[in-house]
Amino acid sequence: MAKNNQQTEITRIVIAVTEFAPVQSLWREALQHIRQSRAELLALFLADDQWHRAASLPFTREISRLSGVDMDFTSQRAKEIHKEAVERAQRQLQQLAAEANRKLAFEVLPESDQNRVRDIATERPTILIVPSALANRPIFEELEKSGCRVVLIRD
Repeated sequence: MAKNNQQTEITRIVIAVTEFAPVQSLWREALQHIRQSRAELLALFLADDQWHRAASLPFTREISRLSGVDMDFTSQRAKEIHKEAVERAQRQLQQLAAEANRKLAFEVLPESDQNRVRDIATERPTILIVPSALANRPIFEELEKSGCRVVLIRD
């Protein structure tokens, strides 16, 4: 009986983060699941290529919130926005982990890499904590098929 319990013990908690995810809410939920566990914590930034798609359109413009000046929205600018979002999420999660005295791994994956995301969810007993905004994206269907426990957090 004890052997069976060890096999089903959660060994990984994955926090799926996007650029608009409620990081604090996701973190609080992760802490609820890890309190009595030795599970590994992994923050998985799921990168949507929306900025790159937008930059590929010839009519896409960016308007400054401060000055109101508009300019072409380029592929370079899309890369900058993506990099800033990843760095912001990583910084916030690392700070929360440090405050909780927890070790946290951080990985960035494109949502289109469904095989790798599925591998992360299925390679060992996992709880996956995701923002509700992902529920309407194709990646969510893959996560549900993975067999891991998925906890949906309202934005």
